[in-house]
Amino acid sequence: MKISIQLLLIVGSLGVLSCGDGLPPEVVSAYPELPERIDFNFHVKPILSDRCYTCHGPDNNARKAAFRLDTEEGAFAALQGGGHAFVPGKPGTSRAIARMVSDDPEFVMPPPESNLSLNDREIAIIAKWVEQGAEWKSHWSFLTPKKSDPPEVADTSYIVHNAIDNFILKSLQQQGLTQAVQASPATLLRRVTLDLTGLPPTVEELDQFLADSSPEAYEKVV
Repeated sequence: MKISIQLLLIVGSLGVLSCGDGLPPEVVSAYPELPERIDFNFHVKPILSDRCYTCHGPDNNARKAAFRLDTEEGAFAALQGGGHAFVPGKPGTSRAIARMVSDDPEFVMPPPESNLSLNDREIAIIAKWVEQGAEWKSHWSFLTPKKSDPPEVADTSYIVHNAIDNFILKSLQQQGLTQAVQASPATLLRRVTLDLTGLPPTVEELDQFLADSSPEAYEKVV
């Protein structure tokens, strides 16, 4: 059962909260599975867009309470009823989070009549984003690409061919998934041939590929 909104606001008013304080236990339990760093564009914005923009998005005619979450200015502006939706570093005093975890049907957001809801992991993502400073980002297309160092892969049983594999495996680990078994040469040829031509490989193409033991065999086929 989610804690009452009154308790959350009382706890939040005591000061800066540590990780997960003041949040329902089921939300806190989702924290270990979250990425180390919450990215607004990758993790937070898709949730807000899907669950909140209907009433608090770019449509002036549909917007409720003169509050919008699709702009940085709107998301961090003072609310008509007092306080702020998001207070960087302070999820306990962030009114948006208080409404997300409320068990009051007259106060919870999204409202029941919208037929939308947030699960515990999604609330945890937003809460952790606020804890980490609630960094807002412009649309990814306006951001200058930055080179990232490939994350380390702790499990030596994983097959790593290049740096891209490191990022994929890191994501798999965060989601509790494991790497799939490497496909056989015949399966690889079938996949890439179907992808590129829409047809399966011929017997001759298969025989030629299987007979080529060089490291560049797959590259030559592509």
